[in-house]
Amino acid sequence: MTTDRKLTEPVSGQVDVDGLLLSADQLLMRLHLRCGGKEGGPLAVPELAELCRLSRRLGMNLSRPVQASDDESRIEMWVETRFSASDKTDPLSLSIIDWKEYPHDESDKVDPSRERDFDRLEGRGAIRTDAALRIIAQQMSGEAGQDFDVIGQSLLDIYDVIPPSANASLLEAVAERQPIRNQRMRQKNAAQRLFVLQGNPLIDKAGLFAGYRFTATPDDAPDVPAANGTDIKHASGKLISDSLFGMQLGPALRQPLGKIIANAETISSKLEGPLRGDYASYAKDIASAGRHLLDLVNDLSDLEAIERPEFTVAGDDIDLVDLAHRAAGLLAVKAADHHIRIDLPDESKKRPARGEFRRSLQILVNLIGNAIRYSPDGSVIKLRVSAEEGFARIAVTDQGDGIAAEDLERIFEKFERLGRSGDGGSGLGLFISRRLARAMGGSLTVDSKAGKGSTFTLSLPERKTA
Repeated sequence: MTTDRKLTEPVSGQVDVDGLLLSADQLLMRLHLRCGGKEGGPLAVPELAELCRLSRRLGMNLSRPVQASDDESRIEMWVETRFSASDKTDPLSLSIIDWKEYPHDESDKVDPSRERDFDRLEGRGAIRTDAALRIIAQQMSGEAGQDFDVIGQSLLDIYDVIPPSANASLLEAVAERQPIRNQRMRQKNAAQRLFVLQGNPLIDKAGLFAGYRFTATPDDAPDVPAANGTDIKHASGKLISDSLFGMQLGPALRQPLGKIIANAETISSKLEGPLRGDYASYAKDIASAGRHLLDLVNDLSDLEAIERPEFTVAGDDIDLVDLAHRAAGLLAVKAADHHIRIDLPDESKKRPARGEFRRSLQILVNLIGNAIRYSPDGSVIKLRVSAEEGFARIAVTDQGDGIAAEDLERIFEKFERLGRSGDGGSGLGLFISRRLARAMGGSLTVDSKAGKGSTFTLSLPERKTA
């Protein structure tokens, strides 16, 4: 239940140049104490402390929304910072003109396993550093647990920064406590793995900089010059040719598209203040178009990767029932938007198989996503598992319009969309999914009739259990 406090007058406070909370009205003081602060100590609400630091660094009065939380509730506020007219080293005034409290409940909690599924679907790893960029936790994609060998070492001792970026620009961002976006790095080991790092600064309860939380996405570009100026070679010793999209166009497109999407979503959600309804709608359309373009960029990166002669997949021990529940969980919100129910196999059952976890999950997300896109609102999508002739199978059945017999193979062709337009697809998903299934020693087939719905079946080599 939301507590919307109708403030008869703003909630006020003062923060000095060292970040100490000099004075605070009752509501602000209560939040400060619940976040671990004490009277006269540093402002302990990280989000408010960061806003004060930003205001001082820019030398500007700011006005913006802030979300904070304590042990009891999540608070949404509209906060203004004000300098005195005389001296900007004087205490900074805080004025909170809106205050809404939301009690913590199950919907507020982030399921760590679901976050890990998103990371593994994208092939991401996670790195956590302290304020000196020393690694205090690391779990990279494909690894079963923490990589303890790197704990305590500097991030820059483990990873090389790849040109055109340089250590100086990275350290400059860290010094200013700024987010780090699309930073290409190479792991300093025999594998010479390439990653793109995305990092967000962390603020502790005392309002102090506490380090960074990074996600590390494998970079598809295989041929970046090494630190000594040589080229990376394939295991056979043959030089890998330049990857135009993975090395140049992909990264060049992702960054501006990410900014367009983020800014458009900020506008459409009216986080910076009131906005005319039609303008908010325009911004929502811009964000949707940006996401479509970003999906296309990702599809093209996958396409380039699977068409390389050296492309390989991992042979993980996976369970198709577990993957079905994970993929459905990732698309639960999208299905709910259309009142579509996803009928899943019994979670207690097992259907073991061999295939790369991330790629198998990618295929299932694509199949379920297509089923949601082409199914009528209020329908049911069924996922069923089986085994036959040494293969474990999972079938995704929808209640859509179906596919004509002459089109059953066409839909697996590159850029084939059967004349559909404006549905958000790229025409690459099924082509990539089939290629991935075959690379894992399996297959992807479809059974459908016009007007009767469709069933897509992913088959992977069965894993025998004792």
